[in-house]
Amino acid sequence: MIFPLESYADQIALIDADAGREISYGELSQLSGGIASAMEVPRALAFLFTQNGWQEVAAYLALINGGHAVCLLDERLDQELKARLVETYRPHLIFCSSDNAWQGFRRLHSPLDGLQMYCRLHLDEAPRLHPDLCLLLTSSGTTGSPKMIRLSTRNLLSNATSIVAYLGITASERALASLPIHYSYGLSVLHTHLLQGASLILTRQSVVQAEFWKAAHDYQGTSFAGVPYTYALLDRIGFETFNLPQLKTMTQAGGALSKELVLKFHRLMQERQGRFFVMYGQTEATARIAYLPSESLPAKAGSIGKAIPSCQLKIYDGEKQVTAPGQVGELVCEGPQVMLGYASAAEDLEEGDQLKGVLRTGDLGYFDNEGYITLTGRSKRISKAYGYRINLDEIEGLLRPLACVAATSDDQQIALYIEGGTPALAEQCAKLVADKYHLHYSTFKTQCVEQLPRTLSGKIDYPRLTP
Repeated sequence: MIFPLESYADQIALIDADAGREISYGELSQLSGGIASAMEVPRALAFLFTQNGWQEVAAYLALINGGHAVCLLDERLDQELKARLVETYRPHLIFCSSDNAWQGFRRLHSPLDGLQMYCRLHLDEAPRLHPDLCLLLTSSGTTGSPKMIRLSTRNLLSNATSIVAYLGITASERALASLPIHYSYGLSVLHTHLLQGASLILTRQSVVQAEFWKAAHDYQGTSFAGVPYTYALLDRIGFETFNLPQLKTMTQAGGALSKELVLKFHRLMQERQGRFFVMYGQTEATARIAYLPSESLPAKAGSIGKAIPSCQLKIYDGEKQVTAPGQVGELVCEGPQVMLGYASAAEDLEEGDQLKGVLRTGDLGYFDNEGYITLTGRSKRISKAYGYRINLDEIEGLLRPLACVAATSDDQQIALYIEGGTPALAEQCAKLVADKYHLHYSTFKTQCVEQLPRTLSGKIDYPRLTP
């Protein structure tokens, strides 16, 4: 059993703010047991489509504590896409809130109102599972892709206990479930708090809705997790005016947050005798793998900090490790939280540990003289237009004071997509970058868009932009 629910039987585990219901660890344990009894199958692969309801959390705990393998997915996915994923991975079980007629499945009696359970008619068609397989999550930015990240119980526990250690999470915490649990960052918030007997406040309201912050106030939320896009929204709606006396910890991951907003939220939390943590992670390493302590701000603004406990971070230039401060190379993560590997089909679920605890992140960066890491871009985000190697992330950073810009390239031209821009602003952006890199103006193609496409984590969804 991964999560010892009975150990905290009388404590509050989940608070459904929308329904005004509190669920204790003891009740959650009983609910999970009822779900486990209704499944009628031995070790299984279960697809759990979730909307962050307490019912889905109970189902997840029943599955994960029962030794099954769980694939967490967004309930809002298109039905055709859901069916395609089911066809690709052939799960034994499906859990969802919608009443669907799944081809090749029969409906089971569900002990929870609002959560439907389905079992495959012919279990011999389901995939074989490696004994270590515990969790399947979609890879970053590909919530509709069949490519999955295979994680083990060891991955999950080692990462969660490290996060508990550096954030100092205790049973008195009441975390706001501001991120979906099918997203690795949101799931890690659930894991870390359940391990400690803490509480999670669940709501389907958006962070831009007054009801979300009313729930945060009324249920005395103590911590909040967000991606850069979340913090940009909070800045826009005047977060500094919110009355949240119990909120003492704010964390940020899921991409680079501007220095201006890092410093602003650090200052706001300092004024409230609280803490603001910048973090870095990848789903391929379960969740978070580096953090910048609150006390390192403002001096280290722009850095992702240092490795979390149990993890080592190194810089490599090709196959050679870089040790000199300031020298840019690829960030490599080593530790027990590194995934088993990827899966693209049901047959891949039989595979064991293919990475052996070593993950090449694809992110470029360097250590400073004190061992703090700064990222400079992605190794695949390099354009070779006109024979020059140009970092597209660096271009976006250069233009950030002017506008929110996405840069892509086909190695012939560099395309600049300017969010909410005008032709005059687009021309200004192209000229600034051309002058900076000593390139001809024709190297750049500009396009003004109303809104840039974004992934679940708020990052720019580059595959949906065509250069």
